[in-house]
Amino acid sequence: MRPIFVKNLTNVERFLAGIQRVAQRGAPEACWQLVMGSPGLGKTKTLEWWATQNDDHVYLRAKSGWRLNWALRDLVTELGEMPANRSEKLFEQALRGLAGSGRNVVVDEIEHAMHDTKVIEMLRDISDLTETHIIIGGMTGVDKKLKRYQQIYSRITDVMRFEMCTVKDVHRVCESLAEASSGVPLKIEDDLVNAIHARTEGRLRSVLNAVKEVERHARKGGLKSIAATDMQLSLLTNDGKARTTAKRVA
Repeated sequence: MRPIFVKNLTNVERFLAGIQRVAQRGAPEACWQLVMGSPGLGKTKTLEWWATQNDDHVYLRAKSGWRLNWALRDLVTELGEMPANRSEKLFEQALRGLAGSGRNVVVDEIEHAMHDTKVIEMLRDISDLTETHIIIGGMTGVDKKLKRYQQIYSRITDVMRFEMCTVKDVHRVCESLAEASSGVPLKIEDDLVNAIHARTEGRLRSVLNAVKEVERHARKGGLKSIAATDMQLSLLTNDGKARTTAKRVA
């Protein structure tokens, strides 16, 4: 598969629309965005991709056991500074690195940051003092946990839920990524696209697994295009993996 990010998917477009809504907000302090969804829908990959579009953006992944000093050290390190030892100094470093910089901060797996309210409060202080756009990513239902902290939740301008891929999304994934061989596109016919969508239920991770398996079958058969009739699709399972070999149609 081509090693590229497919950015014209429905979830990605909805995420980018949320970025614009935050940019056009009225209240300066309402500069938070929440992105959530079930596993395997592409949330983390989208956040990582967006953060890398501008070298100044900061991507953090909250860890199990994250506490204030640890979170600040991670943030300061990503800002390119040598972390101080004390939390007060770390906070000052973070403010200097973000104030007036136009940088945005992404914190994925935000659930891990909620065991210590000091972490989430630190992010609020930073966003209030620097008007930094804070994007937090988490699992479905994390919004309910955040609502306990109205001083945080009231600052969230956009809440975006990642959903299952549409058939059109699956077609775009196949069209953008599938290769018959290195650098040679593989055309996945519409009937096979529909079958992939049905059997993966549109879960992006499973769709990618399915495309990889289809590629393998196409390469075994020397195909540059592949349809449902070229595969025994009854054995293409919900994780997107085919359990049989391709069968070439005469």
